[in-house]
Parts: sequence; structure tokens; C-alpha cells
Amino acid sequence: MPRWRCGSAGSRSVAGWRNGRRTGPAFSWRSGWATWSTAGSCRRWCGVGPRVERPSDRNLAMQELEQALLKAPFDHGLRARYARALLASSRQEEADVQAGLLAQQRPDDATTLVIQALCRLAADPAAALDLYMRARRAPAFEPEATLEDLAAHANPARGHLAPVASIPSDLAADPADPVAQGEPRPPAPVDAPRLQLVGAGTTARVAAIQQVAQEKVRFSSIVGMEALKKTIRLKIIEPFLKPGLFQRFRMNSGGGILLYGPPGCGKTMLARAVANECDAEFISVGVSDILTMWQGESERNLAAMFERARSQTPCVLFFDELDALAYARSKASSASTRTVVNEFLTQLDGLGKDNQGVLVLAATNMPWDVDDAMKRPGRFARQIFVSPPDAPAREEMLRIKLTGVPTEALDLRRLAERTPHCSGADIDGLIELAKESALLDSLDGDERGLRMADFEAALGSQTPSTLEWLRTVRNVVKYAGEDATYREVGTYLKQHRML
Repeated sequence: MPRWRCGSAGSRSVAGWRNGRRTGPAFSWRSGWATWSTAGSCRRWCGVGPRVERPSDRNLAMQELEQALLKAPFDHGLRARYARALLASSRQEEADVQAGLLAQQRPDDATTLVIQALCRLAADPAAALDLYMRARRAPAFEPEATLEDLAAHANPARGHLAPVASIPSDLAADPADPVAQGEPRPPAPVDAPRLQLVGAGTTARVAAIQQVAQEKVRFSSIVGMEALKKTIRLKIIEPFLKPGLFQRFRMNSGGGILLYGPPGCGKTMLARAVANECDAEFISVGVSDILTMWQGESERNLAAMFERARSQTPCVLFFDELDALAYARSKASSASTRTVVNEFLTQLDGLGKDNQGVLVLAATNMPWDVDDAMKRPGRFARQIFVSPPDAPAREEMLRIKLTGVPTEALDLRRLAERTPHCSGADIDGLIELAKESALLDSLDGDERGLRMADFEAALGSQTPSTLEWLRTVRNVVKYAGEDATYREVGTYLKQHRML
């Protein structure tokens, strides 16, 4: 008869049995296992007698799933298995967390909806049924026995697992509703509204809520900056619209352009306008879209963004806050920062890839923190300074932003002259402060419009947000020597007697 052993490597003591006789200690201990103190229990666990599943088997399986998730946190199927295992172990709160992560990765996936329904089943059967019905209409749906029973209870036409009277009223299905009968929802007309307002319990006329199309930002939507628009049209837009003409001069569309300047001056809006003027796809990339805590994931995300842009040419790929993604390697203290910059440079060079038709735009408030290798020809060789709006532009901003607002004899030209170095965001803040003063008087019974006195008071409590940036860049320009990178900034500072 073969020898059976209780325990494994790592046990503090091992009890062995041969021919029904104990040949070692009757006690065995291992982390996560039960403790046995009698020979009978040891016989039961060792196989001499009926076999019982070890309590540690499930724990070990759970640990294996957790280790696998640490290695592949974006494996949707693996996370779904882990959520099911948590539910089977009655760890409801942890299962809810995993269901939330699944919803973040693939919100409309059938597996995600089924897991969410299972998590909601005990607390809210109606919500669980709603999620399961949505999962039925999703691609690659696989039935879940527990939820099928719930659907059958809620819809007697699909089964008779429980009397209709035992079903809560909020789960009762309308036999005339095709969706409740498990049928797919009929496709709605293209122009049909998604939401409708109706009177509860009445036959009120339905009022359709139409989805308003978002207005595209173009150069005509941006006031001022005429010289900048002309430069951008020559360097960026026309090569996209007239590639044949520019190819005669050996100039290709695409490349990289860096927009820099103080915050709130419209760099992001300008990038969107460029994409619309070029009739190109616009992909906006933020810091959170690239950087992650996982080693190598940031570089993979960056490469995926470039691949997406190459597949949708002509395309404008816009990186906001470039200094966070391409921080100077000479100043960086972590190796991960250097590898992200290296990957960025590789993608810009297009090694093994074709970047033709992909215009890479970037914006930053701190160009001096961007790695120098990013600024060489072939990458972000063209650097454009986006200055604060001038006086005519500020006057036009005030006129547009005050349209429809009650006013009383405002001198917009004078206000524009009183707001030097103010950005578009500063103009918004100034108007809001003036409105507060007028509203306080209106609440006290003196209803009136905006007056010059309101703006005078607002000017006394607000300073331009660009001044700190301009003081910082003044030192950069002053000690830059023969570096012509910030020549446009130097011209602006000299015009306003700040250098």
C-alpha cells in the first residue's frame, strides 16, 4: 500500500501513515491550513478515508489569481475570474471593487455587465436584472444561470420557476415590452432623441430633448493673434491643404510644433482650431493618458497614441503639458522619466514607421524644462510663442463675453487699456468679479447692470496671472546668451519695457 503524507514542503512537521499505523507526529501546520490534533483527522486529510477538499486549495487559487493580476493588471478576462472567485468566497466588498475596475476598462462589455449584475444581485435585484438585460444585447454574451433564473422570475413567459405573485412589483415585466421578453431593442431612428420628458401617470405630450452638436473651434472663433495665425497657416495648415504645392519646395506636411507661453492664453484652443482648419482628426493626449505606475506601461501607451494617429491620417496629435512627458533628462531623478523621453524621441523620429500626415502639436508653460533633444530639427523644431492678448484683442474679448449681459455705459476700450498682460482667463475672472458686485446691489433691491465702477473695483483686487511667468522667462532670456530659442519672448518683453 503506498505511503500517504499530510502536509508539504514548508510544513513544520509531517505525519506519515503506512498500513493504518502512524509513523510520525500526528500534528501538521502550514500557513493557511487547518490544525489537526488527532490521528483520525490526519487520516481524513491524508486520504485514508473519505477525501475532503482542503481549505487551503481555494486560498491558493485566489493567491494565484492575485499574483497573475499583478503581472497583467489590464487582463479583462483574468479580472473577471478574480471577481467571480471573490463572490464565491463571500467577499462582497472586494468583488464590488473589481466590478468597478472592469467597468472602467470596458463599460459596455457583456462580461463586465454580468459581473456587475452578480454583485448587485443580493442588494438590488431590480438593478441586477437591468444590468443583465443590457448584457444580453452586448456582443459575445454568455448566459449566467443565476441571472437567467432571475430573468425567468421577472418574466413568466420565459419560465415558471416561481409564482408571479412572489415576484416584487418593481421586477414585474410588461408582456408587451419586447425588451422585457428578452428580445433585442429595436434600433432607434438616427434623429430620435435619447431622452424624453413626460408627465408621471399622465398622457402629456412628449417633449424631445435634442442633442446639440458641439461647435467646432476655428480661427474665426479666436480673437486677436493675427500675426500668430498667419504664421501657423503658413507653417502648418497650408501644407496639409495644398501638399502638391509644398512638395515642389521639398516641404512635407506633418512634423512637430511646440506652442509655449503663459497659462490661460489659448494654446489648447489654438491647437483645436488648427485641427479643424486642416480638416484633420484631432487626438488630445493628457498626462494621465500616458503615465502610469507600471514599469513599461507609459512607453506602451505613448507608442499606442502614435499608432492611433498614423491610422487616422491626416491627424493632429496634441500633447498638453509637454514638460511633464518630456522632462529634461539632465534634471530627471528617475530612470522611468528617461525611458519615456527616449520612447517619445523614437516615435517622433518615426523609426520603422511613417509619420507622413501626422502633425504633432504640443503645449507647455515651461519650455525650459523640456528636454533639449525634443527641440532639434525633425522633432519640435518649430517653437511658437503664444503671448497674452493685445489691447484690441482684449477689447473684442470683453465685447463678446458681455453680449447679453445687462450693462450701463461701459467704455470697453478703456477697460482693455487698463488690463495689460491679462490672459483670456484673467478677462473671464474680471467679468465674474464685476458681476458679483452688481448682483449684490440687485439683491438689496437696486437692480442694475454692470457699470465701470464694478470693473474698477474688480481691477483693484485682481492682478494678471501672466506676470509671474513673464518674470521667470525674463531671467531665462536675460541669461540665455546667443540662444535664439526665446527670441519672440524677448521681443515681447522689450515692447512692454520688461527687459
